[in-house]
Amino acid sequence: MKNQKSKIGNHKSKGGFTLIEILLVVVIIGIVIGIAVPRMSGKIGMSLDVAARASLKSIETAVQNYEMEHLRLPDSLDDLTKVKDGKGPYLKPSELQDPWGQKFQYSKPGSHNRGYDLSTRSPDGADFNSWE
Repeated sequence: MKNQKSKIGNHKSKGGFTLIEILLVVVIIGIVIGIAVPRMSGKIGMSLDVAARASLKSIETAVQNYEMEHLRLPDSLDDLTKVKDGKGPYLKPSELQDPWGQKFQYSKPGSHNRGYDLSTRSPDGADFNSWE
């Protein structure tokens, strides 16, 4: 029984994978990706929405701190990123962008029974604001 090699019919088996086996694995991987990617993309969208709400709250807090220290609202969100009268900065410039890379919209005076309005809109059209 020296040097035994398995035989299939009259052909010697060389080991390795057949084309059918490789294609089967590729198809299975494709199916798994096809199921996983749509589920993951929905989670990413939800996490961006949560990040937008958190950023709004952070900016609102910075506006309130600015107002308490300067006895007036900032003229623009850029005022929150600067030192003025030895006070500040309240935020980094990068914190004035929403999760989609757009700048938050700030208007003073506000039109929703507040001193200011702060808002942004996601690419899919969802509104995020400080008055609701």
